Amino acid sequence: MNKSKLKSIIEILVFIIIGVGAVSCSYDDFVENEFEFTSVYLPKAQINRTFIMGEGMQIGVGVVLGGRLSNTENVEVTFSLDDGLVTDAGLTPLPSNYYQLVDKGGNPITNKITIPAGSVQGFVYVKADSINYLADPLSFGNNYALGFQLDNVVKADSILTDYKSSLITFSYINQLYGNYVQTGKVIETDGTNVEIITYSGGITDVVELTMENPNTLIYNGLGTFRGATQKMNIVIAEDNTITIESIPGLVPVVDQGGSSFNPSTREITLNYSFDFNGINYKSTEVLEFRNRVVDGVNQFAYD
Repeated sequence: MNKSKLKSIIEILVFIIIGVGAVSCSYDDFVENEFEFTSVYLPKAQINRTFIMGEGMQIGVGVVLGGRLSNTENVEVTFSLDDGLVTDAGLTPLPSNYYQLVDKGGNPITNKITIPAGSVQGFVYVKADSINYLADPLSFGNNYALGFQLDNVVKADSILTDYKSSLITFSYINQLYGNYVQTGKVIETDGTNVEIITYSGGITDVVELTMENPNTLIYNGLGTFRGATQKMNIVIAEDNTITIESIPGLVPVVDQGGSSFNPSTREITLNYSFDFNGINYKSTEVLEFRNRVVDGVNQFAYD
């Protein structure tokens, strides 16, 4: 390589290094001086939330710290509950004996949320009293609510005026709520012929469980049928055994016994029979959890 080419290459490398250094310094200056003020806020004016039976019956309400890329100290936020936010929305304040406010560790708190060092978000948790809350029919359907209002902050400059309050409405679902893949078999008998049909376990064999009351869910299907009259109730006991019941006015169903729910696998075993259009159907099936949509979030089996 001749000297002129070597010189040119060296000059190019020097310019690159200088340029990178200039960009790096400029970015560092930008990061250090990006925000002049810090604020805390509640991210949404209203949120509809759902307690899940068997999964803690607890909902987090989060406060966010803005204006700081990295938080090196605890930020203390004081809040209050404003019933006016609830009644103005045409809802009813959640009765005080239906819930408790707790921290992440489950310890009771009154009116303070801590945004811990190393995080830009802190939570207070609304933990439902499963006996009082679930005993009230109004608890289903987002009829009850709490109005949270931020009042004061320490270790941040301000509370954002337009984001200082949030209305949280509450409902609930049983943990069995959701969509399931149907496996197993159904035996069809017309008095002369017997046919055994095996469920494919594919996308066409999906059945939905919806809520009727805290411990009763509507099974939206019977065997291979998915019609308006082919439905039944499944009632889950505290020991996870299941009783199958007919729904008045729909196709009568006979509980064949041995139905249950396995919380560790989220599988439901059902044994039942019914008569429809002169044919008897006896179904022995296992429902494998596929997904459920809770508060707008699609939760799959692997979540």
